[in-house]
Amino acid sequence: MGTGRMRASETTVIAGCEMAAEGIGSRKRGFVWGLLVSTALTLQALPAAGQTGGAAPVERTASYDIPAQSLSSALMRFSSETGLQLFFDAGLVRGKTSPGARGTMTRGEALAQLLQGSDLFYKVSGNTVTINGTTSAIPGGANGDATALAPIIVEGKTDRLGPVVGYVARNSGTGTKTNTPLIRTPQSVSVITKEQASAQGAQSLTQALRYSAGVAAEVRGSASRYDLPYIRGFGSPTDSNQYLDGLRMLRGGGYAIPQIETYGLERLEFLKGPSSTLYGGVNPGGMINTVSKAPSEEARREIELLYGSHDRLQLGFDFTGPVNEDRSLLYRLVGLGRKSDTQVLDTEEERLYIAPSFTWAPDSDTTLTVSGSYQSDPEGGFYGVLPTLGSLWYNPVGMIPRSFNDGDPAYSEFDRKQATIGYQFEHRFNETWSVRHNLRYLDHSTVTKAIGTQGMAADGHTITRYGLGTDETLRGVTSDLQLQAEFDTGRFQHTALFGFDYQYSDWDQLRDYGAAPSIDFLNPVRGVATNLTLARITNQTQSLGQAGFYLQDQIEIDNWTLVAGGRYDTVRTTTDNHLTGTSRTQEDDAFSGKLGLIYNFDNGLAPYLSYSTSFLPVSGTDANGNAFKPTTADQKEIGIKYQPTGFDGLFTLAYFDITQQDVVTSLNPMTSYQTGEQRSRGVEFEAKVAVTDSVNLTGAFSYTKAEVVKGLGADVGDYPIGIPDYTASLWTDYTFNDGTLEGLKIGGGVRYVGKTVGGYAPNVYSATAQALDVPGYTLFDAAISYDFGKKAPTLEGLTAKVTVNNLFDKSYVTCLSNNFCNYGNGRAIYGSLSYRW
Repeated sequence: MGTGRMRASETTVIAGCEMAAEGIGSRKRGFVWGLLVSTALTLQALPAAGQTGGAAPVERTASYDIPAQSLSSALMRFSSETGLQLFFDAGLVRGKTSPGARGTMTRGEALAQLLQGSDLFYKVSGNTVTINGTTSAIPGGANGDATALAPIIVEGKTDRLGPVVGYVARNSGTGTKTNTPLIRTPQSVSVITKEQASAQGAQSLTQALRYSAGVAAEVRGSASRYDLPYIRGFGSPTDSNQYLDGLRMLRGGGYAIPQIETYGLERLEFLKGPSSTLYGGVNPGGMINTVSKAPSEEARREIELLYGSHDRLQLGFDFTGPVNEDRSLLYRLVGLGRKSDTQVLDTEEERLYIAPSFTWAPDSDTTLTVSGSYQSDPEGGFYGVLPTLGSLWYNPVGMIPRSFNDGDPAYSEFDRKQATIGYQFEHRFNETWSVRHNLRYLDHSTVTKAIGTQGMAADGHTITRYGLGTDETLRGVTSDLQLQAEFDTGRFQHTALFGFDYQYSDWDQLRDYGAAPSIDFLNPVRGVATNLTLARITNQTQSLGQAGFYLQDQIEIDNWTLVAGGRYDTVRTTTDNHLTGTSRTQEDDAFSGKLGLIYNFDNGLAPYLSYSTSFLPVSGTDANGNAFKPTTADQKEIGIKYQPTGFDGLFTLAYFDITQQDVVTSLNPMTSYQTGEQRSRGVEFEAKVAVTDSVNLTGAFSYTKAEVVKGLGADVGDYPIGIPDYTASLWTDYTFNDGTLEGLKIGGGVRYVGKTVGGYAPNVYSATAQALDVPGYTLFDAAISYDFGKKAPTLEGLTAKVTVNNLFDKSYVTCLSNNFCNYGNGRAIYGSLSYRW
């Protein structure tokens, strides 16, 4: 890319980071060998592509149709369309207009047209563009207030992994794995930024999803030990739909389930609908990819102290910046400690979390980020359940209190430890070819001892219980190797992706089960269950290996974008039963694919349609001894997106129709067949808007018509368990940027979750089964914060914040089966004090 009025000797400080001007012809080229055999083989396959010629590569041209508008909006649109990251000071562009850029040209020519008449110039460093100007270019001159303004960062190339300023993301690496603008992605993708989750007081992954369309976030109420969101009408506590940095978070079949600490995240990306083409066996409703905080060239430090309801005490820190002068080596260290009671008596949460990472960038074309984490949860909070009678159903004897603990602290125990280490490697050979390889190893262990609810005795106040003990370990590796090519064939511009991903895990489980003393919730007696006699019912090892080859091509011509992809997977599962001395191996394979088309109008509207398929392996055998084959699903989606040109925002309206075949259905707990079918249709609307510099707004609405179409139980014709018919939410906040209240930010929100089917009484197999109708509920949230540095420069970086969830302390219930109910979270108030420098 060329330069406009570029001064090669200049440097500029943007957001505390000194950046040097550099032309594309002077960028270093080099190979990085030996990370893994798979990466090395890929590099060796393209030796000529990595060699540097004497001349700079010819930059591709593209068709631009950016209308005349404010310069700030024009630059944001340019960043979204090109994938470049732009840095500029707000004062430089305030009040300026751009003539726009129309026609076929290079990115440099387009940027020069956008800046025409602005008295500004730009500098290039790799995929980053810095826009500068003389003092006279700033309204108010050197004596004006513009010199005190913080820079605006428009997310571009690094938006796939980096932070998002505000609530509105423009790019995503989840939908296509190629850092595609959301407005050019023919599928629904929601991004929850760190800033949004923090403003809304989210303390976990499921809480961060509360204000998103198409998701039932907290299906287990206040039980927060695991994150189990249900998406687009599909969900199960055994689903594995969570990813970290594009790689699946492995889990076992019992309680060996990792939990992702949200303080260590930069953003959550929520891909809706079947996603097997890029990610293998996943739930047909969609998947959630969490993006870790990564090292930054800008030195930043943060310490945050939080205290609130149930004596929740939490200390977090986040340090990042360069290690050396040329910023080729960066670091980040994130840590957190937490100790808290819960709304349930005699239960606690504890966590210790540490996550170091280092990035090495020897040149503008190569990055290697090595990251690790260690998390210890010696207490996991409340994870019991309550009988239907007395929680969901009215009980004339009395209702069970929200603080009631159905377990016994003298027996209960929970201890979870998880450690990860891995890397993210990326190298660009030239303007056409680049390679990426992500790898992570997980070591996880969980010990659980619990006394749980079986049901309610005839007297209406004695709860029958069972005892349970498990000891589980999980170890595994996940890998994703991608080769990307950007090239033209005539008027068609291609971004082709070739990938191979692999995962392997070993899960060991010991499980004991037996009777436990009953408890009277009207007069509970603790400490009576110290010595239970439990029988060993499970001693097994299960290994799972999955390999998938996939390819995808994004083809752009004028305003059209076509995305097509296909994949082939093989899955091998071996289960060794150490109690019986038997072993069973199951092998599956599946094809999946997707096709999507989107058209981008000049006014920001983008209608799209897509078709995609997925598969999900199922273990076990039917009543005839035949191994279950993977369930399959397909989705048809049509929608429209709108990215306005006059302000920062993204609106998405979508209709979807998903059908899942070969669902396991049962006549009774011992007799199952693979003849079931489920269907989910619905409409979703989601908006994320920065209305002004002071006002943020997020809104979401979902209507889901989910149905068990075929099956052997009483649930045929009903909604699947835990799926609400309607959800809706609205959040807005206002920041005072001047005047007496400068630095103050106030916000509030409302969220509605509709009615659900919570199971069947006495059970789904009974001829007299009665559906448990769980009513919907409406909750209100509020937040207030104050930036002390706005009025007192000596206190710059100091911020106080208070968030309140469930402001009016609404009592509500969730159920996933008969006698498997939970109360939702009551009012929670958290106050925090953070210092950033």
